Amino acid sequence: MSDFVLPTRIAVHRYQQMKVEAIINTAYQITQDQTPMQVCQGGMPVGEVIDTLELEGEEAEIAEDLLEDALSGGELDEAYGPRGGILCLLLPTADPQNDFILHQVQSQTSGAMTHNAFVNSSNEIFSGLSPAQVWAGAGPIEWELAQSCLNNLWEKLADQKFKSTGATNTAWLGKLRLWSYNPTPGHQGRVIDIIHDERNRNLKLRREHCEANGIDTAFAALDE
Repeated sequence: MSDFVLPTRIAVHRYQQMKVEAIINTAYQITQDQTPMQVCQGGMPVGEVIDTLELEGEEAEIAEDLLEDALSGGELDEAYGPRGGILCLLLPTADPQNDFILHQVQSQTSGAMTHNAFVNSSNEIFSGLSPAQVWAGAGPIEWELAQSCLNNLWEKLADQKFKSTGATNTAWLGKLRLWSYNPTPGHQGRVIDIIHDERNRNLKLRREHCEANGIDTAFAALDE
């Protein structure tokens, strides 16, 4: 159980998503010092990976979706689901119809250039992450940072009175954004850069697996 209460239902669901992403992107002794994602990509059945991690209920369902998605190479539309970790935790669910970056690259480029510009571009609809980074998922560093941040926000905001859920979410979001663009104890650099670096490492591993196994992935840079 967490020591804080999140202001919206979508935030709660995103929080669960981030937690499971971090679990499957963390190396454990029980998975031979590899991440559950890696052992699944190495041939361990999805169900066996979930049993090994002793995940149940909603967490098991999320893990199954994430692992199967990674094995299949993913779909671009999935970037608009409840993903994006701590940076997107308090945002509404994104919609491609409202994605300015997507419409911009479609109007200015074509073919592989369109795909690459969209997949790898920082996008405000994902709080500065690229769609590929969203797909790669959170890791243990992001999860650690999220716990510290959310507990701290709760201590500051729990006793404040807000007129509506929207006002509460706006107050949380403002402080979360401020936190993400500043350094944090125990780490070098801004929070947002630390998260980008970890997600890029996760993405590199996924892309290497797809390339080695001939899996087409929407989140790989295509040849122009």
